[in-house]
Parts: sequence; structure tokens; C-alpha cells
Amino acid sequence: MRNSFTVEGVGFGRSSRIIESIRSLEGKISLDTEEADQNGLYGHTVIIQAGDVTISSEELDCEFDIPFDDDTEADEAEIIIYNLSDTTIQNIKTGEKITVTAGYGSDTGIIFSGYISKPKTYYSGVDRITEIYAVDSNDRKEKEIKSISYAAGTPASRILQELVGMMGLPVAVFTLKRDYIYKDKATVDGGLMENIRKYAKVCGVSAYICKGQIYVRPIIDGDGLDFALSADTGLLELSEFEEENTMEDFVDAVHGYEITMLLQHRVTTASLIKVNSKNVSGSYRVREGSHTYDGTNFLTKVKAVECPPAPPASETEQKTEGLPDLSGYSGVSIVDGLKSVWADSSYAYRKTLAEKLGIAGYSGTAAQNLEMLRKLGAKVG
Repeated sequence: MRNSFTVEGVGFGRSSRIIESIRSLEGKISLDTEEADQNGLYGHTVIIQAGDVTISSEELDCEFDIPFDDDTEADEAEIIIYNLSDTTIQNIKTGEKITVTAGYGSDTGIIFSGYISKPKTYYSGVDRITEIYAVDSNDRKEKEIKSISYAAGTPASRILQELVGMMGLPVAVFTLKRDYIYKDKATVDGGLMENIRKYAKVCGVSAYICKGQIYVRPIIDGDGLDFALSADTGLLELSEFEEENTMEDFVDAVHGYEITMLLQHRVTTASLIKVNSKNVSGSYRVREGSHTYDGTNFLTKVKAVECPPAPPASETEQKTEGLPDLSGYSGVSIVDGLKSVWADSSYAYRKTLAEKLGIAGYSGTAAQNLEMLRKLGAKVG
């Protein structure tokens, strides 16, 4: 989880570097699938803001490597700036906010936002180099858990829910693919984020943070950007991959593509990419990736997993679309079921749910609550 960013001063070979970049691009840009439309390729824009300092690619050359992924750990950025003035260097301080905005022409967006954790400056030959390390969150540092014991019969979902709660962040979604019951006593210790990752895999989901909220769900169920990708919109290269992951009694087979495209600032974790090329056509959900610029190539690279075609929605599914998904809950309490996915469990909200689910005259009876549980997908026996 490391991001690099290089900015080079105007007075040290900017023109020759651009000419070299253009010549290199003329000979090197190729596509395994189709020839990409390169219109606007040289109109890229990069703006770095660090504290009170603003640096633009119109004035300075730059490079960066900014990754994103599907876990709860903070992503770290490494930023390198060449030949900055003394005044500028003095304004780049630990703890200051830093953002990187990138794109083509006026179509730009923030691809990194975080805080400076460690700046340092040194000389290499005639160049004075300033390295800046930054993280996208000061709060997301690994925490050690004191040993926690769970009795035999504890479901992995309960352990995961309690671990997620320890993060201290609001939970946007908590939807599980499956559950696992531990027949013997389970003990949790070590790193909090490491354990969240472990139990998320047991439950067949990813646990990640986006815009200050935690999302726990299968990565293919993300609701991020729906982006059509072809040679016309910047597709450069596709490379197929297959993985097999084993957790407890489960074996998960994963199929997808490593995709390289012209930099697209909108793409991030859980974005849905609809690929249309000569050899590949389908929908893929982004699991991890990076935005990169090396002075020549302005790219977004992702690892995306295949989304199986969705079956036609039944009448019941159409009615429950947008409502709490209790498919990971087993029990007979509607209040506990709603709380298990961090949804409102108040009577007023349950009455609203009843209307949407076609449960007439809701008054909170046991029979009505069981019907509501079933219609929301819970396992009630």
C-alpha cells in the first residue's frame, strides 16, 4: 500500500523530458485487445496541494503511484519533489493535509487525500530532492487486541461484527455471503485490522473503508462507479487471472482480469467496470489497483473480479430492493436482525418496512415480525 509522487522543477530539463516522453509513447503504447483512442493523452493535469502549497503540472513535471484496495488499513503515499525553493520546503510539514488531483483537461478528480507523516529533503547530484510520506488517514493505525475468547458455537459473523465495531467508524453496509459456526472455543488476538481481514474472508466478504465509512460485503456487490471501458474510452491491456482461497471449510475460486487503462480518476475500490473489447466482454468489480504516472505513461491499473450475470429479479426481490438484507442473519428477532446489519430497528422504521413489504396493519406482532424477517431474507427456520 504505497503511493509515489514525483515533481520536477521547471529549470531542470522540462522541455527535453516532454519530448522524450512523446517519442517514447509513439513507440510503446500498444494494446493486447485493441488500439486505444489516445485523444487528449497529452492534455493531462496534475495538481498537488500540501498545506498552503499548490503545485501544478503546468509548471512542474511530476510522477506518482497511488494504490487503493479492499481492506481497512491506511494507504501510504510516497511523494518526491525535485528542486523546490526553501520557502516551499518549509511549508511542507508533518500533519498537514495533502491531496493529489489528476485527470485530462477539465475532467479531473481527487485520487489521493491524506496527511503528511514524514517529509525529508536531501541532495542527489545537482538535484535537491524532497520526499514526502503521507497516509490517507491518521486514525487507521493497526491496534493490538488483547486476547478475546469466544465460546464454542459462536458464529464468525458475530466475531466480525464486534471487530468492525472496534474501528470506531460508522458502518455503511454489513452484508455477509455466508457464516461459519466454530465448534470449539475461538480466541482472537493480534492486530485488529489483520483479524477483520481474516474473519471477513471466512464470511466470504471484503471489509474496506470509503469516505470515512466501513463497508462489509462481497466485493462484487459494491455500488461504486459504473464505468464502460473499451478502446474508445482508454482500455490498453487485459491480463486474465484465477485464484483459489481457502478459509475454514470454504474454498473460493476467483476469476478476473488485471486491466490497464488511461488514467481514470473515477475508478476506485468496488467500482464496476463494464469491459467491451475484441476478446473480453463482461462486468468486473474492482478489488484493488493504482493510479500511476511516470512522466510518460498516465495510467490506472486495477485487479477486477468477474461479476456473474444477475438473474431476473423476482417480484419479491423487486419489492425488497434498497431494503436491509438480512440473508446473513439467523434468528427470530426482527430488532436483532436489523441491528446485525446496522439498520434502524425502531418501531417507526419497522412500520415503514412493513408497508414496503406488503405487511398490512403492522402492529409489531410476533407473526408480523417473522414475516418481515423472511421477506428480508433472514433464516428463521
